[in-house]
Amino acid sequence: MEVEFFDSHEAAAQRLRQAMEAADARVTPWQAALRPGDCILSIVEEGLVVFGEVLEGYREPHLRHYRFCRCFSVACPEGELGDVHVSTVACRISREEFELARASGWEAAAAAGGNPGPVGPVTSRSR
Repeated sequence: MEVEFFDSHEAAAQRLRQAMEAADARVTPWQAALRPGDCILSIVEEGLVVFGEVLEGYREPHLRHYRFCRCFSVACPEGELGDVHVSTVACRISREEFELARASGWEAAAAAGGNPGPVGPVTSRSR
């Protein structure tokens, strides 16, 4: 994780705008199409695989690529509510794959049909 320090609120706000614009530029059409009810998979810091359920989107134009989700992982098996920028989503997964991951305690290999890698065929099917 990178930490940045700023001399003013304005400088921090400018950097946030730049980061949001850069993230928005990375969004692919299938990511932009994520809707409530979709199940997703992301790979975050140090390879942690996060499974999520999209609960809702936002109407505000500057938040168009954010989704309110409930996400789970081996680090947070009870789940956590929060905003996810769709550019960070590696793939859409089926409800069956999501439930398989839940049953396995959020282990990625089980959700990928037993493959040892964190993404395996899950990512290739969803794009």
